[in-house]
Amino acid sequence: MNVSYQGALRLHFAMYCAIALCFFFQALTWGSVYRFFAYLVLLLCVGIYFLAPQQNQREHNQHERHAVLKCLLPLVGFTVLEWIATFHFPWDVKALRHVLLATGLMAGIVLLAREHVRIKAYLIPTLIFAVYAYTLFQVVWIYGLGQIYGTTKNPHYLAIYSALFLVVAVFLATNWSNGPNRYGLIVAAAILGFLLLNTSSRPTWIALMMATLIGIVCLRNRAKVILIALAGVIFAVLFFTDAGSFKTRMDDLVINANTEERVTIWEDTWAMQQQSSRQQWLFGHGVEGFENDFEPYSRYYSTQGITYNSPHNAILEVLYLFGLAGLTVVLGFILWLYYALFSRYFRSRHQSAQTVQMIALMLLALLTVCMMAVSITLPFFISININIIALVMGVMFYLDRHEKT
Repeated sequence: MNVSYQGALRLHFAMYCAIALCFFFQALTWGSVYRFFAYLVLLLCVGIYFLAPQQNQREHNQHERHAVLKCLLPLVGFTVLEWIATFHFPWDVKALRHVLLATGLMAGIVLLAREHVRIKAYLIPTLIFAVYAYTLFQVVWIYGLGQIYGTTKNPHYLAIYSALFLVVAVFLATNWSNGPNRYGLIVAAAILGFLLLNTSSRPTWIALMMATLIGIVCLRNRAKVILIALAGVIFAVLFFTDAGSFKTRMDDLVINANTEERVTIWEDTWAMQQQSSRQQWLFGHGVEGFENDFEPYSRYYSTQGITYNSPHNAILEVLYLFGLAGLTVVLGFILWLYYALFSRYFRSRHQSAQTVQMIALMLLALLTVCMMAVSITLPFFISININIIALVMGVMFYLDRHEKT
């Protein structure tokens, strides 16, 4: 039974709001609110896909069906890998919920392309408001309420999300805003950079440097020169003034790299991996086993009682969870994702499609910041990482469908 066109339009707008609120409340790390909107997105996806009528031609409907099916592939792939590793379907596995909710977000973004003409007017204002709101929330929580990590309980979460919103603020200020909003976004970016610096999160600092390097490689002419000059000035100021203990922290990383905490965890994880059977080398141990399995091998657990739910190394983690087969699948997927983004960027640059070009570059920067920071800090299948991947893929499929309409 189909709903009316006006009813379908309301469903699309409701899903747009739910997706925006889902990402925003996750950035605040308000988990229960985030999950409420994530499950709402799932329900709206089902309703829109099966009930809402489409006004486009048959080939466009076919393209949408293919895109939605592509959104399901990571969920299917994760389920298959976990089943092969443990011989049971992972209905009770927390990581499956993360992948499921990310699938809903990705499919929801794809389905929004049906109403691109009506929704596009809200996209930039929503992003600008999100940057202002996130910045304000963190400033109030840190300096008004005395919460050292803002709305989060972990400096790395504050660092990663501040870096992500910093990237969005810079792209909005340089490409999609003018007048007061441009200056407001520049101020917000400066505040977010200050918050990021004070977290002392070296993984996120390095991740933002790598995203900047991608921008330097991709941009041309005046934009490239400005980015190089700006990055050089910021780095020089941080280095010579040691603001936020930047120089001290980076020097410590270089000098004490061999004894750094993460290196010890990696060595202990590798020692544990060495005890795997041939089948476990090929297909892994499953996503639930690492924390308990690691305790007998962890020097930090034996001396200080500290437990870890991941090895702080994405390659070692995926290898232990899903074996060489899973590592091949995951690395292949990530390489494909980067290839698709770079291809879209250079193709749109060749076609002088400035908007699509900047969207692709922004997605590259967001993906790089998140994946690099998470890969040596948090579990790979944590929702922050999976949802950013879902956002990137969803927007790419959205652009594909929009270009074909």
